[in-house]
Amino acid sequence: MFKNLPSILYKYRDWGNNYHKKIIIENQIFLSSQDGFNDPFDATIPFRYDESQLTPENIFKKLYESGKEFMPHLTDAELIDECYKQQHSGIFENGTYWKNYYNEYVENVNKNFGILSLTTKNDNLLMWSHYANCHRGFCIGFNSIKLFNLILGSLGPVVYSDEMPNVPLFDKSGIEGITRLLNTKSLDWAYEEEYRIIKSFAANMAFTFEDETIVENVVLGLKMPDKCKEEVISLLRSKFPQTKIYEATKDLERFKLNIIPIL
Repeated sequence: MFKNLPSILYKYRDWGNNYHKKIIIENQIFLSSQDGFNDPFDATIPFRYDESQLTPENIFKKLYESGKEFMPHLTDAELIDECYKQQHSGIFENGTYWKNYYNEYVENVNKNFGILSLTTKNDNLLMWSHYANCHRGFCIGFNSIKLFNLILGSLGPVVYSDEMPNVPLFDKSGIEGITRLLNTKSLDWAYEEEYRIIKSFAANMAFTFEDETIVENVVLGLKMPDKCKEEVISLLRSKFPQTKIYEATKDLERFKLNIIPIL
């Protein structure tokens, strides 16, 4: 899990938003449900199996495997009969099996999975614009491993693709397929270089961290008002004395931000 993991992962925030301030004032990290995202496809990719795996034999095996888990009240003979009926219902052959359960599936994702979106970059022009109030906010950097140890979910990079993925028909862990769906986004979002921590049964849940634990550095936005800068710096120096403080400045030779330390 930690192979090639960046040592610091970043979160862009808006100091003008009282909810966003909690990450510094109250030491709170929030795992959002899917319905709070700005990408309508994010974490709502349909739960579909690879069509090449949907042979009659595999379909029956999968139905029987699922039936053992979800219909334990049936006798083995009753379960086999039920599997036979579903196998020959035609929904797998015509590819509509997942559509009947799509809305329920999305509802379950919203209810059960908490997602913390992070990034490898603290100088991304678009992310400063989209997530930090047009450069008026701040970007907070966390120690990646300590952050994971606080939340204890699955941690990994988002995969960007121009095609929606399918899930394995026989997923021994029960997690591989859903993680793939929750961790795949359109190529349009590749500029974000996102990493995610995903935790089951943690939708819209806040996690509190100790002052000295995981905040490595904070970058103040290019357009953050001086009064706000003073507030943030004062808080950081009192709560996180080991944290490095930077500010974003405009490079006058290239279309980029320079991240410089505040002495």
